[in-house]
Order: sequence, then structure tokens, then C-alpha cells
Amino acid sequence: MFAATEIEMVEVETTIPQYPLPPAATRPAIRTERLVLKPLSAEHLEGIHALRLQEDVMKWTTQARPDKDMEESRAWLERFLPPNDTKALNYAICLGDTEEVIGIGGSHIKEGELGWPELGYMLRKEAWGNGYATEFLRAFLQAWWALPRARVQLKVDKSTILDADAAVKQECLVAITEVTNRPSQSVLRKAGFSMKKVWFSADDHKIGSNMALIGFLSLRPLDM
Repeated sequence: MFAATEIEMVEVETTIPQYPLPPAATRPAIRTERLVLKPLSAEHLEGIHALRLQEDVMKWTTQARPDKDMEESRAWLERFLPPNDTKALNYAICLGDTEEVIGIGGSHIKEGELGWPELGYMLRKEAWGNGYATEFLRAFLQAWWALPRARVQLKVDKSTILDADAAVKQECLVAITEVTNRPSQSVLRKAGFSMKKVWFSADDHKIGSNMALIGFLSLRPLDM
């Protein structure tokens, strides 16, 4: 485990996906061995609501509680539907044989706490322990890195720069977990992410308190 350090932002030249992203309606579903990842749409509301009612799932989110009702889930989902779909790459995680929604995942944060785009995912509790999260992440990373790229100036945390001498720094995708969320950390490692930074951030649900966070990185393949 790294010692906690302050976030130190520096400006670099790098790449990120080209925004606006392709509209969700033009994105193909992604099939893996056991899953089908479908671009997020209004038809997934019922499955998303069932997911967001689970306390063991929602305690790890910034909301930190289950949704109150279907309307709260609908309001959350609508943030990512057209015309906002071109700002995020989000998928409903469905079982391949039944197409039942068991989770959601993707990236809707273009510039996160460490400056880079951030990834997140949630799976229903009944689906935990089956390797579905790792399977989703591996497929998502392929789709993410395959997006058209734009060269940009970006302020990122200094610890995430792995090639200091390069004129164009290697692009990262970040996933952030609480220090206590060890299952998610294990999933990220299995999907090829590496732990890079530990820091403290204000806990919005406990006034005057901080929580320890861990930043994991996935690096854009050099041959892409």
C-alpha cells in the first residue's frame, strides 16, 4: 500500500477520446463469453432501479444510499440519455443468455479527481463472485481504447505520469475505490489496472471527515 499523498496537478500533453463521443444509438452491443454489454437506454430503467435499490451496492457510490423510488432511478438514468449520451460511454451489463440487467458500467467523468477520465461500475449483489465484473472491464477497455483520439493539454496528478521524458504522455483511464473496498480493488487488478496513488478526500456524508481513496490506472496500449 502506498502512503497517502496530496494531489499535485501538472499540465501535460496527452490524448483522450474525441468528444462528443458517438451517439449511443450508433454503438454496437458488445458480446463476451457470458455477457452482452448494451449501450445504456431508457429500456434498462427497470433493471437499473432493481440494482440501485440494493444497499450493499449503493453504499459504495457517492450517493451512499439506495434510490427512494423509481422516479429517482429514472432521473439518474436520464442524465446519460440523449442528448447527453455523447458525453459518456456507458453500458447496461446483461447476462448473455437471458439479457437480464445485472449491472451498469462505463465512463461519464471526463476529468476526474486525478485529471483523467474515470471509470465506474456496479453489479447486483447476486452477481458478485462470478467474475462478471472482470469480464465487463476487459471488454469495456477494448471499446474505450478503440475510440477515436484527440490530442489535448490536460492537468493531471503528477504520480500518474509514467513516461516523464515523453513529449506526449501515455494516456490513462482511472478507477477510484475507497481503501476499504477490497473486492473492487481485486477486480481492478484482475482486469489489468495497477494501484498508483492513495489520498484523502472530504466525505460528503460525514461533515468534517475524510475518507481514504485509492487510484488505479489502466494505460492506453502503445500500439493503438
